[in-house]
Amino acid sequence: MRTGESQSFSASYDSTSKAISAVVIVLFAAVAIATRSTIAAGLGALVLIFSYGYSPRSYSILDRSIIVRRLVGDVRISLEGLRELRAATADDFRNCIRLWGSGGLFGWYGLFRTSKLGKCTWYVTNRGNAVVAVTGTKTAVFSPDDAEVFISAVQASVPIPQAAPTDPVLDSLGSYASSGSLAGKSIAGVFVIAAISLAAFAALYAPGPPSYTLTPEQLTIHDRFYPVTVNRGAVDVDHVRIIDLGVDTDWQPTLRTNGFASVHYRSGWFRVAGGKTIRLYSAHGNRLVLLPGAGNGATVLLETTEPEKFVRDVRQEWSNRS
Repeated sequence: MRTGESQSFSASYDSTSKAISAVVIVLFAAVAIATRSTIAAGLGALVLIFSYGYSPRSYSILDRSIIVRRLVGDVRISLEGLRELRAATADDFRNCIRLWGSGGLFGWYGLFRTSKLGKCTWYVTNRGNAVVAVTGTKTAVFSPDDAEVFISAVQASVPIPQAAPTDPVLDSLGSYASSGSLAGKSIAGVFVIAAISLAAFAALYAPGPPSYTLTPEQLTIHDRFYPVTVNRGAVDVDHVRIIDLGVDTDWQPTLRTNGFASVHYRSGWFRVAGGKTIRLYSAHGNRLVLLPGAGNGATVLLETTEPEKFVRDVRQEWSNRS
């Protein structure tokens, strides 16, 4: 290749990277929708934007350098002092530790450490096409779609001795083992991301008091996790009242038996200090409406935005009805 001429190579995502990216996008979207939090939506969007921006889009070979094309800006890796250039094998990725960067979200890029390569910089989107380049100052890993032509183009730009031939059977087995090892770590990374997303969901979910529909026969509480319809006959209407959890401490929730609980919201079945198991729908306010159970009906504690109005409406709709 003559000085000043550039040769470009595309970089496609492998199936694992696509799967990880899709799962993360869905998780972030689910957290944003469920929490209705602009903070959660904004943080998720920033993570995705920056991750995609730093992901390699293609590679170019120009003036004895490899240029990694990215949306956030190109990276130039000098090939001066290049002493090794070859397709990656299983040994290159054994005992891989990610020091900083992406572990599958729009590729594998950033700082990594492996037993054989030591500290190295990855610009990888498809692990099956990985190419290792070692200079006097840097070890880098790339993944052009056409790895063989990429290696030939680099050697034409900066000639180096050919690596010793390898047994194709052993090499293919090694590549398979490497792919499996990295795939396992990538799957583990998905579970870690899922756990973080669930933790963020629990911390940020704050829908406020649930909405409801009151009719002459029923009360329907519209909750995302534990919706319920309470029949008029299952409530002791005469004793419906507002309680203050700071004063009426017997109604303080002490144990979740079958429900959802986050920093800002609780719904489902809870045991209270007085020993009863009740249905609770609370945005962690202190003033709730107590709907005592009648017959086999369960007692319900419901937080509403206007508790006095709700009590009046219940008594108006349900009192003196046969």
